[in-house]
Amino acid sequence: MFGRNRTLCRVVLLSLAGWMALALTDTAKAANGTGAALDHVTLQLKWKHQFQFAGYYAAVAQGYYREAGLEVNLREAEPEHDPVEEVLAGRAEFGVGTSELLLLRGKGRPVVALAVIYQHSPLVLLARKSAGAGDLQALAAQPVMIEPQSAELLAYFKDEGVDPAKLHLVPHTFDVRDLINGRVAAMSAYATDEPFQLRQAGVDYLTFTPRAGGIDFYGDNLFTTEGEIRAHPGRVAAFRQASLRGWEYALAHPEEIADLILRDHGQRKTREALLFEAQQTAQLMHPELIEVGHMNPGRWQHIADTYTEFGMLPAGFSLKGFLYDANPQSDYRWAYWTLGIVSLVAVAALGWALPLLWLNRRLRRSKDSAEAANAVKGYYLAVMAHEVRTPLSGIIGLAHLSFKCVGSLADPLTCTSGW
Repeated sequence: MFGRNRTLCRVVLLSLAGWMALALTDTAKAANGTGAALDHVTLQLKWKHQFQFAGYYAAVAQGYYREAGLEVNLREAEPEHDPVEEVLAGRAEFGVGTSELLLLRGKGRPVVALAVIYQHSPLVLLARKSAGAGDLQALAAQPVMIEPQSAELLAYFKDEGVDPAKLHLVPHTFDVRDLINGRVAAMSAYATDEPFQLRQAGVDYLTFTPRAGGIDFYGDNLFTTEGEIRAHPGRVAAFRQASLRGWEYALAHPEEIADLILRDHGQRKTREALLFEAQQTAQLMHPELIEVGHMNPGRWQHIADTYTEFGMLPAGFSLKGFLYDANPQSDYRWAYWTLGIVSLVAVAALGWALPLLWLNRRLRRSKDSAEAANAVKGYYLAVMAHEVRTPLSGIIGLAHLSFKCVGSLADPLTCTSGW
């Protein structure tokens, strides 16, 4: 019985050890978040291939994504598709968006900013000097092209006393020739791109930047959704880290990346144009002063407050859930619950096994005591039997002789010979 109970206890303890090892293994897997096979994901760009997305090209070319266990597809934007909606619809896991992500968040859309790429927005308004537009008020009645996701420009107009609802807006063609040829008086553009084309064309132009009015928004932002973070936290962290590594490499090797874009992503822009874009990008990112990807919650709150001031966000808007935490405090509550349950099972098992072992030892001791008592008793009885039987035999013999002599009193010789 004792042997069977001891074996059972060993099985229980080994099972508990196995459960604990499994729990710790799951914890390690959750923290690692990557597997041996490459995970295929898509990054939705917000425009055509150009230096604006140099960091992602570098991350692919340098193998940073593959080191992170990812196979990344870089998808160009199409005029008929909203890049942010592509991500929200699940057709891409990650995307590049503007600070207007805050407005979507205010509408309940589950977008989450992962990293800021441009510390200052490159979005500006370009106008021909010949149009006589010395200020924004002069543009109010003239045809203007403003692209989607340009809320900061509309806020700039409003800050300058121009009602955005009264602007003469025409569909954006994304063709700078419409400005050069006078079809429009002004157009929204990127300071990293269209100014180079205007210079090449020899056109005098004015640049209106929201920063001049104190509206200093972030530029391109890497983002994803709450669902992606919940379902694949390790993948999100790995993608973000590899992307930022790519940006660091691209800023340090602009000519190499310009050649890579021309080789792998078409020749829509000249090498000179790409290098102009690289120079302007570095000025907006400030890599020598600010870590690539850095997000300042206070700055984001200021942007939200600016939107609120112009009626684009509700008062008291909270950033909770909008900003990705790259260094979260690990939540091991599920592991603690698992270990707690395992511990309770272990305590219960020990609570059952220990009394059983104790009882078994008592029984064994009782058995040994009983066997020892039986041995003592047997020895005692044997001794007593011998000691009692010896004198008793003498008494019986003497009595027998006495009876014999009494019967033979007439013949003393016969009685004597009985001895």
